[in-house]
Amino acid sequence: MKISKRRQLLALALFIGGTSSASAHFPWLASDSDGHAVMWFGESTDDRTYPMPEAVQQIQLHSTNASAAGKTIDMKPVETKDLVGIQSPQPIPEGDEIAGSVTYGLYHGMKLTYHVEHLPQDDAKAWPSDPRPGAALQTVITSAKNGDIEVQLLRNGQPLPETEVKLFCEDGHEAGTETTNSNGRVSFSSDIIEPGLNSVMAGITDKNAKGELGGEAYSSTADYLTASFRISSDAAQPKKQTESPKVIADSDVSIQPSGLADLPEELTSFGAAFVDGTIYAYGGHTGSAHSYSTEEQSNRLWALDTTDPDAKWETVATGPRLQGLALVAHGDRLIRIGGFAAVNDIGEEHDLRSQPAVASFDPKTKSWTDLPALPEGRSSLDAAVLGDTVYVFGGWRLNGESEDSTWHQTAWSLDLADPDSGWQSVATPPFQRRAISVAAHDGKLFVVGGMRSEGGPTTRVDVYDPSAKTWALGPALPGSGMAGFGSSAFAAGGRLYVTTLDGFVHRLAADGEAWETVAQVEPARFFHRMLPTADDRLVMLGGANMQEGKFTSIDAIQIGDSK
Repeated sequence: MKISKRRQLLALALFIGGTSSASAHFPWLASDSDGHAVMWFGESTDDRTYPMPEAVQQIQLHSTNASAAGKTIDMKPVETKDLVGIQSPQPIPEGDEIAGSVTYGLYHGMKLTYHVEHLPQDDAKAWPSDPRPGAALQTVITSAKNGDIEVQLLRNGQPLPETEVKLFCEDGHEAGTETTNSNGRVSFSSDIIEPGLNSVMAGITDKNAKGELGGEAYSSTADYLTASFRISSDAAQPKKQTESPKVIADSDVSIQPSGLADLPEELTSFGAAFVDGTIYAYGGHTGSAHSYSTEEQSNRLWALDTTDPDAKWETVATGPRLQGLALVAHGDRLIRIGGFAAVNDIGEEHDLRSQPAVASFDPKTKSWTDLPALPEGRSSLDAAVLGDTVYVFGGWRLNGESEDSTWHQTAWSLDLADPDSGWQSVATPPFQRRAISVAAHDGKLFVVGGMRSEGGPTTRVDVYDPSAKTWALGPALPGSGMAGFGSSAFAAGGRLYVTTLDGFVHRLAADGEAWETVAQVEPARFFHRMLPTADDRLVMLGGANMQEGKFTSIDAIQIGDSK
């Protein structure tokens, strides 16, 4: 069966013009149960009966297996009720990977080229970890210890940053979308990886490329890559991590009453920091769940002197009404970052506005000083300080209704020793998430859990190394994806701790490769704050529980010898 070039080019033009990837057809490469290579031309991995253009049928496929290197895999047209495309008459060599490229033609002066890859092995340990030499556009796909899939996108052997990569599962649905970081890498959580054939797709255009094809000139190029890999059912099962965590038997961590005065008001989604023996809490949501208004947002900066056993909370300053903000300590000062303001009254339609404002608070003068604003309004973010630099990750920009929001994939840093230098961009995060927690530990920044722009809540942990300006994937939190929503993270005594929605306290193992579940909090809380008040003690304040409601009591996490 044939398809006109004009019809396919029109479909692809819709894709280039900005519609969903389902608006166009692409080649997909795989292997069948008998080991034959099969390739089809469809909207997704399960669309296998759309006619394949003759130009695409001319693709030359190769195996990276040493015995077959340089040899073209023989492919023949096939048309059945389940598959229309091309197929190898013989099983493919038991190699590392099969791949190929084909130039389709020109469309309005643009040269179109397709690239396909397939990893036939069920065992991810057998996937090649080195790029193929000479490939114009390719991926290196690996499986992390926690079951996440890591993809590096390369163009002419070099990392391709800030490029959208889509993940498709065997039934054809789009499971997720991520944008490559400065190293050309993205990660897809084990929560969304399914058994069977999974595929990633990426496309790039070069509007300055010029040349000739078949005697016709072109002024730009477009390249599209699909790369498929198999996940066995056995391998997929442990990745879900849905079992409830278990506290380790020899844990040296316990939950105790803090002995501190209760918060004077119920708060969630607030900022908190610890400076010179005093706990500070700013802003937050004071109303009922999912009700947002000016009256239900706090504008108070509360302070509690922990060195005085009889101390009570006092309001030391006020400011804008905010929630979903970050508050961090730097030296003897507080730094307030972002958040959103509800500009509607109670009972009115929600009108929520993310704010870019940043300010420093001096406890001695009890006054705020404006610092350079964030480049964009941002809320549901978090931040941490490393040395003299504060880093901001995650969040979104609300501009009215919550549905009218922009998820941020930018990250920023500010040198607090020289704030006039302004906010500097950080290497593009390989995620879009909000309701995260951020902590500084061992010279790096840990971005924990949160809600994804697509795919719901996650336990994923991303780690930013500011010295190398690179991102890496850390071990995911134990438990289901929901456990990572509205967590709180902080380092104490040289170790990193996270408290989660399901009521567990997790500690990063000394080698950084896994989490230890060291305590359980009852009742659990989320959208709270956890702060270290000593090397062997953290406190949890504020937050809520889905069954119990909001908290004013303060619990302590007492740490033994954890080194």
